[in-house]
Amino acid sequence: MEWGDYENRVAVIALHKIGKSSSEIFQTLKRLKISRMFVHQTIQRFTETGSVKDRPREGRPRTVWTAAAQKTVAARIRRNPVRKQSVLAQELNMSQRSMSRLLSEDLGLRAYRRSTGHYLDARLKKQRVLKCRRLLQRYVNNGHRRILFTDEKIFTIEESFNRQNDRVYASCSREAREKAPKVQRGHHPSSVMVWWGMSYSGATQLHFCEKGVKTSAKVYENTVLEPIVEDLNQTLFRNQNWSFQQDSAPAHKARSTQEWLECHVPDFISTADWPSSSPDLNPLDYKLWSVLEGIVCKKRHPTIESLKRSLLAAVANFPMETMRAAIDEWPEGLRACVSAKGGHFEN
Repeated sequence: MEWGDYENRVAVIALHKIGKSSSEIFQTLKRLKISRMFVHQTIQRFTETGSVKDRPREGRPRTVWTAAAQKTVAARIRRNPVRKQSVLAQELNMSQRSMSRLLSEDLGLRAYRRSTGHYLDARLKKQRVLKCRRLLQRYVNNGHRRILFTDEKIFTIEESFNRQNDRVYASCSREAREKAPKVQRGHHPSSVMVWWGMSYSGATQLHFCEKGVKTSAKVYENTVLEPIVEDLNQTLFRNQNWSFQQDSAPAHKARSTQEWLECHVPDFISTADWPSSSPDLNPLDYKLWSVLEGIVCKKRHPTIESLKRSLLAAVANFPMETMRAAIDEWPEGLRACVSAKGGHFEN
């Protein structure tokens, strides 16, 4: 028992002895940041045992789960945090349950899944830092709110599934399987690639890239830039100054594409200015694609046409507040990238 808890329990019992109710005791002592449950349990313990001390532990005393074992495990985790709990338990001749409790209760640790990301060598990291700093200077005073962010993504007819976050609450694994059947996966499910643009002023229409057609610079200009982007001057942005963003895909950085943008949009982030290998710096990649997929792919679609209809409906009704919140995270992402010296960072 912590000393602070002991003092709080003494204070609770002192008020209890002079006839204060649990509610009155809580109101009197809430500045100590104690809960109503703490007050109730303290009074109950005192009534049953005549003391405010912890009840004696039940069961046999610890044998292998000792202070020495705790110190050993802590040292091994410091040297190498990527460890299997079962191996640690075997090395210390301890059950996995005891090891699990030692890690969580004594050391306050929990296991997290390792994340993946683009490979970034020293050259790429240096370029990311330089380009992020330039973008921060270029779009000061909420200038990022006039950028049209664009990207492509492949959607499949299958149900969206996040292995890390999708959980089923049940009393056993059998009940969990009955409550929520397995997410089914097939070989080479039908899919479609889409192009989408979004800004603080709103989103563009969704473009379905034709299957089997390589997205060359000419195809990109004929199917996306000319029919969709060029009209945005009068429609979405109403002749206001705005900036076009795209990643460094081959069709995007082609000379003809860069020349088209110079002639048809007020401003754009050129290939030389956009950090390559940086999906963590595009609001579509770090936020909005996953939101859209969660809306569209709640269940498996029977056909590709069903998937397309759901995509069009979701884009037409996409929440503006979600879009704007993701865009407003962009400058913070640039700063985080600079702080991480061009390396990966949590967005």
